[in-house]
Amino acid sequence: MEEHKHIKDYIVDYLLEDEDEKRLDPVLAEWLAEDESHRKEFDLYKKIWKESHRYIEPEIFDPDLAWEEVRQKVYLRKSWKNILYAASGVAASLLVVLALSFMGAFQKGSEVLVSMSADYGNRSEIMLPDGSLVKLNAGSEVVYSYDPKKKTREVDFQGEGFFDVSKSKEPFVIKVAGGLNVKVWGTSFNLQAYADDPVIQASLVEGCIELEKGNEMLRMKPGEIAVFDKETNKIKQIEGVLSHSYGWLDNKLYMEDMSLSVVCKYLERWYDVEITLQPGLGEKIRYNGVIQEETVTDVMDALSRLSNISYHVKGKHISITSK
Repeated sequence: MEEHKHIKDYIVDYLLEDEDEKRLDPVLAEWLAEDESHRKEFDLYKKIWKESHRYIEPEIFDPDLAWEEVRQKVYLRKSWKNILYAASGVAASLLVVLALSFMGAFQKGSEVLVSMSADYGNRSEIMLPDGSLVKLNAGSEVVYSYDPKKKTREVDFQGEGFFDVSKSKEPFVIKVAGGLNVKVWGTSFNLQAYADDPVIQASLVEGCIELEKGNEMLRMKPGEIAVFDKETNKIKQIEGVLSHSYGWLDNKLYMEDMSLSVVCKYLERWYDVEITLQPGLGEKIRYNGVIQEETVTDVMDALSRLSNISYHVKGKHISITSK
């Protein structure tokens, strides 16, 4: 797997070069000569990359035309950490890799499938072929399917994302862990639905969404925040500052009587680290305020100034104890 990723990096480098400067790296040339299947895969990359440029400008994006002509394209504008940027602002490396990854699914039948994930320590952004934009927080995954015959848009989702769903008469339904369905009408909202969290939280910025689980249903209005309790299967509105729920878009963590254990869960996802707490310390210490730091050690420094804790870092492992 590592070798394959390495080769894809060479292909991406080749595609990002200006047309009059393109040349095959010796490593890439050797890989192409090894097997005819390698040449076919390389040609497929070039085809997808060429097609993607036709849809870079949002004003010329036509969802129906996209499905008809480039059903295998995944359009990415930006990935926030550790990727290359093309001059256009499209994250070229992820665009090509993801488009190839799911091409097989597109060719299987009428149902079209697009998928993307953001690993711990990374965030990403994807524009779906219907024009909807999804920003993914660390440790998130979205799988989008569209059936042209049934005219339905469906999303399987886990993690946290900010959705800006394009308006359409065709239903847009998000399915998350715990059996909760989120029905969406041309809308902007934040959805926090990590599999290991006890609740799912939806924060509506504009438009209308409906949370539904069995006989439980709640239609939300702009400015409202609601949670679904996985244990009780109940949906209810809660009080809170709307913008705080999607502060992660600006790398901010708003803490409102938040326990150290919950803060650490956020940090583990955001920075791809493993944190060990001294027994009994996680719930004993609580925080109020906002933190916005560049590195996890900066965050730990800030937390240690706010409370009576000390920490030790070894690689990706952090241990926290009381002073």
